[in-house]
Amino acid sequence: MTNKLIKLESLRGFAALYVVLYHLFGSGLILFGLNFTFLFKFGQEAVILFFILSGFVINYSFEKSKDKSFKLYFSKRFFRIFIPLIIVFITNYLLLSLNNKDWVTVDWKNLIGNLFMLQDISISKPAVLFDSFLDNLPLWSLSYEWWFYILFFIFFKIFKKDISLKVYIITIFAAITYLIVPNFINREVMYLSIWWMGGDISRLYAKKKEINFTNLKFPIITIFIITIILLFNIYIQNKLDLSKLSGLFCFHPWAEFRHFFTTLIIISVALIWKKLKWFGFDYTFGFFKIFAPISFVLYISHYFLIISAKYLNPFIENFILRTITYFIICIIFSYVVEMIIYVKLNKLIMNKLFPK
Repeated sequence: MTNKLIKLESLRGFAALYVVLYHLFGSGLILFGLNFTFLFKFGQEAVILFFILSGFVINYSFEKSKDKSFKLYFSKRFFRIFIPLIIVFITNYLLLSLNNKDWVTVDWKNLIGNLFMLQDISISKPAVLFDSFLDNLPLWSLSYEWWFYILFFIFFKIFKKDISLKVYIITIFAAITYLIVPNFINREVMYLSIWWMGGDISRLYAKKKEINFTNLKFPIITIFIITIILLFNIYIQNKLDLSKLSGLFCFHPWAEFRHFFTTLIIISVALIWKKLKWFGFDYTFGFFKIFAPISFVLYISHYFLIISAKYLNPFIENFILRTITYFIICIIFSYVVEMIIYVKLNKLIMNKLFPK
């Protein structure tokens, strides 16, 4: 990343850390008699921000790459996800077995589903066959990321002209079919519109074009149309009772609407803030760039290393001290896996696959 994209890195670090805080304090945080819970209720919004940033980064990297073969593209994406993920699976399993003082029975169905990137959260969305392996909830979004990568390459090879316009038409069609028969495929394709918007921003950036509402009219209109479609879905399912909104907002059909409405808010705030020359950004989000290099492993490991962790409970009774210790362990683990193990393994494998 160039210095000009340091804001993107800061947002990536912020989103990862915020998800951790969301899982820590989203159900309740009272300090000095004041309730701060509301500040940590937007974990799903942070994931949507991840999707947009990911679309930018993948497209930016792909456009700059001289070798656009499927073998190289697939290898980069595969090892980037699966080297850290397998380490996380093993660590999570060992800690669970340690807590139980016996080997935990492996849920092979969900493990296979996760390895093929077919997982989601079954209690919040329809037609979900596989949940996150070992109840590591944040893994639900990895299936989306993975299939975004695959669809990105497929569409770039199939469509030669007006790629984005054709993709957005397909995502709108997927949203319409989602009303009729919701399933894994049309849900993934529908959400691709969010990720693809990040790619369109990247294309504007690479061509040194102005990133504004006018030049992003197609993705914004697409997201708006899908948001309306999903709102209609809420209506036809008779789930518009706003008195129960707080309890429904994380579940189908409100969850999908929430994600797309959030996308409109995020892109609007970003474009307005850009027009204001990112006033105050360095003093608000700038600090979080230090978490960017370990953001992926921090995201996929924090749930079992901090949130549901019990491995230090017999040794540290004080909750605050124990939580801080868990957090430090998670940061160290993320750094070791992301910056040392992954870097070395990936370099070794890629050198064998693509000898110079």
